[in-house]
Amino acid sequence: MAGFFVRKNQRLKRLVPVRYLGDGIVGEGIIKDLSLSGSYITGNAAVSIGVVLALQIFVPGDPEPLLIDRATVKWVKGSDFGVDFDTSQSEVTERIAKIISTLVKTQHGSSNNG
Repeated sequence: MAGFFVRKNQRLKRLVPVRYLGDGIVGEGIIKDLSLSGSYITGNAAVSIGVVLALQIFVPGDPEPLLIDRATVKWVKGSDFGVDFDTSQSEVTERIAKIISTLVKTQHGSSNNG
């Protein structure tokens, strides 16, 4: 089953602004799918497979952007690309988990305000 991946982490499918920086690359975009291990981004600056980027993720309601020092581009299709996080820093992993959990609760709980 080449190319078949089992998703082991909770994922957030919500539009979140991101800035990405790499070797001669400065771009902005939207994260469309965020997990503990990576994300799917639509961006305005071209990247290529294997490029390592630094990400600044602007989480709604959080005054400090989430900084990810190393995100490796795994696939590219037009202006869309996928990155894997090199999350050896436990505090970054914990913050991503907290963000996903908070935003998922907000997303699912927003309809019962009244």
